[in-house]
Amino acid sequence: MYGKNVWRGKEVEGRYSDIMTYFIRELDKDIETDTIAMYPHFYFTIEYVAKMLTGAGGSATKEFCLKQIRTILDSSYNAVTLEANSETLKKIPVDLINRCHIIYRVHDDALQYLKDTDTFSVDAGWYRVSQVTKCNMMHINPDNYKFDEEI
Repeated sequence: MYGKNVWRGKEVEGRYSDIMTYFIRELDKDIETDTIAMYPHFYFTIEYVAKMLTGAGGSATKEFCLKQIRTILDSSYNAVTLEANSETLKKIPVDLINRCHIIYRVHDDALQYLKDTDTFSVDAGWYRVSQVTKCNMMHINPDNYKFDEEI
């Protein structure tokens, strides 16, 4: 939900799609224990992750952001997703990489020109290639988000 700091809805992306999710772009207070108990999945947006990593607002902000994620992981069996891009992925602490689901975002509008039977390929170095045919990808559009609601 653009323009919202915290909202809820069913996840429509990634392996946790269809699970009721608490989405977080910006927090000004600790996540309450009751909230952690209510939602099986927490999703931290790229804006939250970038703020957590850069410490925008000072080191206290960085520690506050990290604490929220670790509190969920340490006090529940809830799933946590972190949104990342090429600038943030390598900076995420190793314990969070290991304990969280990562959605890695690649912005490339050329994908729309591929047919469903064409292959999307990501080269990660010498003989390290990941591929998927377009027809096997999840396809999400704005209509998928229509049931999200601000908290």
